[in-house]
Amino acid sequence: MKTVEKVLAVALAEVGYLEKSKAAYKSNPQVLYSKTDGAGSDNYTKYGYEMHKIYPTVMDFPAFWCDAFVDWCFQKAYGINTAKSLLGGNFDDYTVASATMYKKRNALGSTPRVGAQVFFTRNGQISGCHHTGIVYAVDSAYFYTVEGNTSGASGVVANGGGVAKKKYSIRKYKGTTLFGYPKYDIAKDEMTTIAQEVLMGLWGNGTERKQRLTEAGYDYTKIQQAVNQLIKGGK
Repeated sequence: MKTVEKVLAVALAEVGYLEKSKAAYKSNPQVLYSKTDGAGSDNYTKYGYEMHKIYPTVMDFPAFWCDAFVDWCFQKAYGINTAKSLLGGNFDDYTVASATMYKKRNALGSTPRVGAQVFFTRNGQISGCHHTGIVYAVDSAYFYTVEGNTSGASGVVANGGGVAKKKYSIRKYKGTTLFGYPKYDIAKDEMTTIAQEVLMGLWGNGTERKQRLTEAGYDYTKIQQAVNQLIKGGK
């Protein structure tokens, strides 16, 4: 199944990976597969290398690799064809192009949710996308990501040289982040999770809530039924 847990397991296992120097790679290409050996600042990574082999005309190597990291995680989790479908139709290491693919499928929004591809922007628009990652958790105040080509420092760090887990204030980053929603298979407990997010206010209210849930691929009526069940169970 194309459940969200698969890609999150792949992505989180990569935390701590450091990009390699050109000298280390030229000396021994296998250094790409060590988490920390050969560290440098020349954008040599196994993510860029393997995605370039799959799609050389689009995925550059060496190159900035935050988007290549996302694509690599998806293809490792689901295989090439399914990964392309989940990501909006294709692979691309340019964040603007990746966000555009979600937009064309009506799967781009402003609400963080588990498994979404987050796009950090300079202007709140697709044209301003400059960094990306995968959301692995959300609560009432923060969304939590795993990102490639970043660092553990607070805030958005593009071209940081490693894979790291980050967290961002939902309130502070509202208006400057976009989220692409892959069409995962819905696990049995996901309906309850989304209903809980609705109760926390993460999907907005009224018409806004309905629009966001529908754009994310959910049956609004079923979600509302799950919400009602949670409310009833809490009384």
